[in-house]
Amino acid sequence: MSDQNYPTAPLYRRLAAIIYDGLILIALYILAGFILVGILRAATGEFPGAFPASVNFSLMFIICFFYYTHSWMRGGQTIGMKSWRIKLISEYKPQMRISQCMLRTGVGFFSLLLAGLGYWWALFDKRQRSWHDMASMTRIIYMPKGMQEK
Repeated sequence: MSDQNYPTAPLYRRLAAIIYDGLILIALYILAGFILVGILRAATGEFPGAFPASVNFSLMFIICFFYYTHSWMRGGQTIGMKSWRIKLISEYKPQMRISQCMLRTGVGFFSLLLAGLGYWWALFDKRQRSWHDMASMTRIIYMPKGMQEK
């Protein structure tokens, strides 16, 4: 069965996958913080203290971007998406492009800053698309048990 023939994933599955992935992202953020503090301590000989909010925000965005882009480019699924049997596909191209991942991550991050408005948009859109689905020309599909690709 072609990926295009699968139904669009319901919003609750997408949000559940985000929660799963959020736990992984928190762990990656903590790891990056330890590495950054270690580098700064080795360079200066003292503990750097708290980072400015701009550094924290930038670090979080960079980690999110690389985690999601790597996962989407290598099979269309993050760990959370695999757990909930959903997959990201390009609507009009046979393969996901990095530009689509960049748009999707950027618009998704912006949407979260607006209390998730871009995600809730999927409840009102006829095709169940969020803002980042529309911006990146992608779709998240649901693959029922037994119908997943090998």
